[in-house]
Amino acid sequence: MASKKDFEDVKQQGERSRRQLEQDLRELSDTVEKFLKSSAEDSSEQLDEIREEAGSRLENVKARLASYGDEFKSRVQDGKEYLHEHGRDAFDSADSYVRENPWRSIGIAAAVGAVFGLLAGRR
Repeated sequence: MASKKDFEDVKQQGERSRRQLEQDLRELSDTVEKFLKSSAEDSSEQLDEIREEAGSRLENVKARLASYGDEFKSRVQDGKEYLHEHGRDAFDSADSYVRENPWRSIGIAAAVGAVFGLLAGRR
């Protein structure tokens, strides 16, 4: 069962992943820029080195993106389970309250309806 702390951890890890991905994409962009600049000079040795560097960085970014996708799917599933469990608890609590206090529940519902009616009538 996932807790609020788990979701804070997910949020922090997501932020770290986003920053790392941004850095990877910047590095890849810089490498592609170097490649384009050096291809104008047409130095075979230099071009081969940059091509190899660009390919390596591209593979790293692809692998990291794939792992982020898998991790994201797993975390979404955990979140879905967490919301399902806690939603069920909230529903059960509300249902229990309404069954124990039917007139109070009707009064609360009427008050909320009146407020929404007044707000809707102003538009």
